[in-house]
Order: sequence, then C-alpha cells, then structure tokens
Amino acid sequence: MNQWVWHTQQVLGEAESVRLIRLRMRNELWFYRATGRDEFRSRYEVDRRKLRESTSRLRELTADNQSQHDEINRIGEVIQQQVTLLDGAMEKAQSAKRTGEPQESTAVISTDDELTGMMDGFEKEERRLFGERSGDVQASAMWTREILALTGMLACGALLVAGYYIQREVLSRARIEVGLRRARELLGTQLDQKQSELGHTMEDLHEQIEARNQAEEEMRRLNQELEARVARRTKELREMNHELETFNYSVSHDLRAPLRHLDGFSRILEDEFSAELSADAKHYLHRIRLAARQMSELVEDLLRLARFGRQAVKRECLFLNPVIEETITACLQEEAQREIVWNIGTLPEVEVDAGLVRQVFANLIANALKFTRRKKPAAIEIGARVDGREVTLFVKDNGAGFDPRYSDKLFGVFQRLHRQDEFEGTGIGLAIVARIIHKHGGRVWAESAPDQGATFYFTLAEANHTDRTTRKTTGANA
Repeated sequence: MNQWVWHTQQVLGEAESVRLIRLRMRNELWFYRATGRDEFRSRYEVDRRKLRESTSRLRELTADNQSQHDEINRIGEVIQQQVTLLDGAMEKAQSAKRTGEPQESTAVISTDDELTGMMDGFEKEERRLFGERSGDVQASAMWTREILALTGMLACGALLVAGYYIQREVLSRARIEVGLRRARELLGTQLDQKQSELGHTMEDLHEQIEARNQAEEEMRRLNQELEARVARRTKELREMNHELETFNYSVSHDLRAPLRHLDGFSRILEDEFSAELSADAKHYLHRIRLAARQMSELVEDLLRLARFGRQAVKRECLFLNPVIEETITACLQEEAQREIVWNIGTLPEVEVDAGLVRQVFANLIANALKFTRRKKPAAIEIGARVDGREVTLFVKDNGAGFDPRYSDKLFGVFQRLHRQDEFEGTGIGLAIVARIIHKHGGRVWAESAPDQGATFYFTLAEANHTDRTTRKTTGANA
C-alpha cells in the first residue's frame, strides 16, 4: 500500500510540472515577442522538450489505470495542439525579427480553459485515489491492531509465533507511516516550490509586458519618423529627376537651332566659295561641318534619352522573332555589301512595351554591326534562355570587344571605350538600352575581352499565358 501512495504522489507531481512548463512556454513566447532576445527562444525549446518528457512520464505512470491513462492521452492531444500553435507563433516571431516587421501581440492559445479543466479533473481523480489508498493504509493499520488483540487471546503455546507476527506488522505499520510522512513532506515541498516559481514567473511576466509595451511605443514612433523621412526623400528625388529631364530636354532642343545655322552656313561656304578657299581652309571647313554633324547626332541622342526617360511602359505580349527580323532588315540597308553570318534562335514571347523593346534591339544590333566592321565574315548571334518567369536575352558578336575592367562604364551617358576615329558614335545608345530595360524592371550587363567579341545580356518578364484573352498580342503575324 505504501508503494501505491508514493505512486500517486509521483503522478500529482508530474501533472503539476506539466501545468508549470506549459505556462512557462507561453510566457517565454511573449517575452521573445516583446524583446527579441534569443535566450527566451532557447528556454522555450528546453521547456518544449521537458513538456514532452513529462507527458510521456504521465502516460507511463497511469498505465495501470485505464481511465486515467485515456484521460492523459486526451490531455496529450490538447497539449500537442497548443505546442503546435506556440511553435507557429514562435516561427512568426522569428520571421518578424529577421524582416523587422512589427510583432503581433494577440494570444495564440484558444484551448487554455479546456486543458485547465481536463488537468483539474485528472488531478481530482488522482487525489481521490490518494484518499482511497491512504484509507486502505489506515484500514490495514486497524486490521493489525485487531489481529494483535485477537492473538492475545490465543494459547500461550502460540505466543512466540503471535509475537513474531505482531512485530512484523508493527514494523510494516511504522514503514507505512514513515512513507506517508515523507509523501506529505514531499508534496508540501513541491507545492511550495511550484508556487514560488509561479510567483517569480508572474513577476517576470509583468516586467516583460511593460518592456514590450515600451518597445512597441518606441517602434511606432520610429516607424512614423521613417515613413515621413522616406516620403520626403521620395518627393525630393522625384523633383530632382523631373528638373534633370526638363533641363536635358531644354538644352538639347535649344542647341538644334545654332547647329542648323552652323551646318547651313558652312555648307554654303563649301559649295559657293570653294574656289576662293585654300586647301587648309577647305580642310578646316570640312572639320567644322564634321563636328557640327557629330554635335547634331549627340543632341538627337540626348533628346531620345530624355524622351525614353519620360515615356510610360505599356506592356503587351510580344513575339520577338518578327521584331528581330524587322530590325535586321532595317539595319542591313546601310550594310548591304558586308558578309555577315546571322544565328537567330527561337525567342520566347515576352510581356513588354513593344516600341521600347524594338529600340533596345535596334541599338544592340547596330552596335554589333558597327564593332564587327573589320571582321570577315562578321558573326552575330541572338538567343534567349528562360528561368521561371524571367527571360534572359543576349546579342553576341565577334567584333572588337572591350576590356572587361571597364564594363561598368558601358551603360553610362557619353561613356566610350574606343576612340572616335576607330568607331563612330555618341556613347548614348547603350545608356538608352539600360534605361529602357530598367523601366521594365530588368537587368542589363555585358561580357567581353579585347578582340574577342562582346555579348550583351538583358532580362525581361515572360508573357503570362493565364490571362492571354485579356491582353493584346503583338508581332504574331508580322
């Protein structure tokens, strides 16, 4: 009987441990949300393991009592549901900590009352068993006293045997009483300890709630300041971009008139007064007209760059192969006598602004034709590869190439990696390409080596075929 009393005390102790550990886990989740300190997440993981061990121990201790064992299994299912919710909340808190998002402060346990009722019922049943077993121990002691009184009436011949049994029963009773006393002392000590731990936990909880409230208030204040600062910077950048584009357009437009005058009057001098000019004067006049034409081309490119910067992107589904064929035909009108090997792959359908992307291919193909002028035959390849919804297109040639150390300068305005007397140009074509691709949300880059040709890459979004019926498709019948 003493063993069963001790067994009941163990069950009650483990049940109280389950209550306390579950409460600590929820508190540690709240602390972690409030402070973001990893020590609370570590405590949470340790208590999570302890809760699983205590629940398993309760199942083992109640294996001899089927009703209590079934109740522990139901309690274990509810605890597992709560642990799953707590784990989900902890994962969200960790994700919010990494991304800097505000922590949620809502409760995550919706079955707390149900679990508390189940635990109260389980412990009530154990205490009832404890009372029954204690009563059995008392009854055993009373039965011993009756045996002692009965054996006193036996014959003297049985006195020694009766004395032996009496002594044995007295010792058994003493052990039982010692066991009961130890059980009461242990239960009282455990209850005092649990109450003390609970008190400290509640104090920590109040402190952490206060800290969390202060942190949330500070976070709200900082978010408001950050939003105001971002809005102010965005407005300043928008105004600066507008002023820069207006200045670029105005300067380029105002330069046209004097350039036309310069080219016109120099042409009159060359046509009507050529006989009166010396050879040096004719040379200088030719240089003036050449500089005027170069300046005019530069102004036109600046105007195109400003126009593309202001132009809105109108997306539509576009088949690229017909666009490539049209662009090559237009570019070859000035390159009819050259030997060129074209390798055009099957290009996918993309979702872009058709006019802007035509300008991209026109600039890149013209660039490839220009820098392969000294190659016989010139080889130009155009292809693509698809990675998910992103399409990477490229234009490759076997021309002069460039030093890869200066590839970061290619897409800047007025940036050139070759001399004007080697290859003509204003240094704006690739800047226009970069601006158009960036407006589409893509990337552009280049790979090359001197005299090894160059490859220009850019990315676009693949056409979304799920809503094709609501979109205009361009180039399919070109």
